[in-house]
Amino acid sequence: MTTFKHLFEPIRLGRSEIRNRIVLTGHGTGMGRDFKPDERMIAYYEERARGEVGLIMLGSQQVHPTSPGITGLLCNYDETIIPGLSAVANAVHRHGGKVFGYLSHMGLASSARPVALWSASNTYEQKYGEVAHQMSLEEIEIIVQSFADAAVRCIEAGMDGIQVHCGHGLLLQQFLSPLTNHRTDAYGGSLENRTRFPEAVLAAVRRRVGPDVPLGIRCSGDELVEGGLTGIDMAQIVPRLVAAGDLDYVDVSAGTDGDLVSNMLHEPPMGLEPAPFVSTARLIKDAIDVPVIHGTRIHTPEIAEELIARGDADMAGMCRALIADPWLPQKARTGRLNEINPCVGCEQACFGRLYRGRHISCVGNPVTGREREYRVLERAAEPKRVLVVGGGPAGMEAARVAALRGHNVVLSEASGHLGGRLDLAKRPNGRDEWNRLIRHKSEALQRAGVELRLDARVDAAMLEAERPDFVVLATGGRFEKPALPGIETAPLCSVDEAVAHPETIGQRVLVIDQLDRQPAMVTAIMLAEMGRDVEMASPAFHIGQKLEIQNITYFYRRALQAGVRFTAISEAHGFDGGRVTFINPFTRERRISEPYDSIVLASPGKPSDDLAEAVQYLDIAYRIIGDAYAPRDVEAAILEGYEAGFHIH
Repeated sequence: MTTFKHLFEPIRLGRSEIRNRIVLTGHGTGMGRDFKPDERMIAYYEERARGEVGLIMLGSQQVHPTSPGITGLLCNYDETIIPGLSAVANAVHRHGGKVFGYLSHMGLASSARPVALWSASNTYEQKYGEVAHQMSLEEIEIIVQSFADAAVRCIEAGMDGIQVHCGHGLLLQQFLSPLTNHRTDAYGGSLENRTRFPEAVLAAVRRRVGPDVPLGIRCSGDELVEGGLTGIDMAQIVPRLVAAGDLDYVDVSAGTDGDLVSNMLHEPPMGLEPAPFVSTARLIKDAIDVPVIHGTRIHTPEIAEELIARGDADMAGMCRALIADPWLPQKARTGRLNEINPCVGCEQACFGRLYRGRHISCVGNPVTGREREYRVLERAAEPKRVLVVGGGPAGMEAARVAALRGHNVVLSEASGHLGGRLDLAKRPNGRDEWNRLIRHKSEALQRAGVELRLDARVDAAMLEAERPDFVVLATGGRFEKPALPGIETAPLCSVDEAVAHPETIGQRVLVIDQLDRQPAMVTAIMLAEMGRDVEMASPAFHIGQKLEIQNITYFYRRALQAGVRFTAISEAHGFDGGRVTFINPFTRERRISEPYDSIVLASPGKPSDDLAEAVQYLDIAYRIIGDAYAPRDVEAAILEGYEAGFHIH
C-alpha cells in the first residue's frame, strides 16, 4: 500500500503550518451572490476542508472595478466582502484547514464592455477580443493600492494568508510579458522595467499585511507562446518578485489565457499527459529559496507524491481532482485509493458549466456545487426493493446512491458489461480515461451491495413476476435515421456504430454533426487517424460550436493534424446513395456533393422508454432518467441518477 510519506507531511509557509502538502489551487467556481461568497460557495469550500485538504486558495478576488467579476469571480472592492470571506474562513477552520485570499486583476483578459479594460499597453487579447487602455502612471498607483487594500480586507476577514496572481496572462503578467507590454517608459522595455509594477504591488501588500502573514504569488513559469516568457526568463523574474514582497512561497503554473492553445495546454483536457510542466516548476524551484507549489493536472495522489518526493515541488496543487472528490486527501491517507472519484479531464461540468454562466460541478460527482442539497445521504426510513433497468452512467449512479441509502437494489443490464455509451466513448485514441470512471462506478456498486444482473433484459413479464417497489428506467436512447429524402439509399451509420466497428467504414467519409459536441469530433479524428479521408459538416457557424473552450482547441489541433476537413453552415437535406444534398441554412442555396463511401451521423437520438407503459400498467412507482428521459450527455445522466437514488422514499 502506498504510504504517501511526503504528501502528508506538514509544511510551513512563513509562520503558518499547513497540515499536508495538498492544495486546492485558486479557480473560478461560478458561485457567489453579488460577486461575494454565498451559502453555496461556503459549503463547497467547507466540504474540501472536511475532506482534509491542507490549503485552500480561495477563488480569485478582483481588486478594482476595472476588473469586473465575469464568470462568477469575487470582487474585493470594499468592506462589503468581509462578512462573506469571514464565513468561508470560519467554515474551513472548523475542519483544520487553512485558506488564503487570492487577489487578481484581469487586465485585458476579461470583458467590460462598454467600459475600457486596463493593461500595460493597447493590446488585443484573443479570448475576449477587446483592446485595452494603456494604464497611466496614476492608474498604476491606483491598482497598487487596490491590491494592498484588498489584502488587508482578507486578513481582517480571517484568511490565513495572501496569494497575488502574477500569471495566466492577467494584468501583472501583462506587464511582465513582452507579448503584451510595449511601453517605452519606466514600466516597459527591459526586464527590470517590466517587473517594476508587480514588484510595487507585492511590496505594498507586504507593508500593509505585515511580516507575519504568509504571502506568495501564482506565476506562469512559461507562457507557452512563441515570443512570450520562457522558463529561463521566469527563473530570472521570480527571484526579483520574491525579494520585492519578501514572499513565503511561489505557486508555479504555466500558460496564458490570452492564447487559445496556451490556455488549453495549461488546463489540459483528456488526451493530454498529466503533470506536463513539472520541469518548469523545478526550474523556478532551483532559482529561489522558498517553497514551491505546482499543480497542472496533478490528478492522482500517486503523481502528487512522486512530484514532492523528487523535489520538483514542495506542495501539489490538485484543483480538478478535488473538484471531482473533496475527500481525496482523507481517502489517500487512509488507504482507500480505489474509492477516490477520478477526474478524467473531460472539462464538461467544471469549465463547461463555468463558461455557460453556471456554478461548477463534476460529471462523475454531481454533489460538487450542490453540497447543501446532497452532501448527506440519509438512510431510508423504510427500505424498498428497487429495480434499476440499464447499466449506463445514469443507472449505475441511481443504483449506487439508492443502495447507500439502505434500499435493496438490483441493477439489470441487457448487455454483458456496464458503462453504456461510456464504453464506446473510451475506445478512440486518447479517450481511455472514461474507463477510469466506469471502473470507479462499477466498484462502488459492489461496495454498496447492489445485485448485478448482466445479459438480463427486462420486459413486462419480468416486471409483473418480481413487482419491485420502485423502478428506475435508465434504458438510454436509440439511434433514429432522420426523415430526409433518399435516406434509405445512403451508406449511413451512427457515431456509435462507427466507433464500435470502424472496420466497416469506407475510405471517403462524411461525418454529419447535429450535436456540435464531442461525439462527432472524436469519431472524425479517430477515423482520420486510421487513414480515412474525413470531412465534417454541420449547420452551425463552426464545427464543434458547443464544445468547451479547452476541448475545442485540443480537438481542432488533432483534427487538423489528421487532415479532417471542416464544412460549416451546411445542412444535409437529402441523399442519393453516397451523394448528399447540402443546404446553406441562411441563404437556402443548394449544392450536391461528390459521393462518400460512408456517412456517419451524430444526432440527438430518441429515448428508449418503451418499458414506461408496462410500469404504469402494473402501478409500480417509477422514474425515468438520463437519455431514456431525454437524450443528453454524461453530466445530465449521472446527475439524474444521483437525484433518483436520493429521492426514493
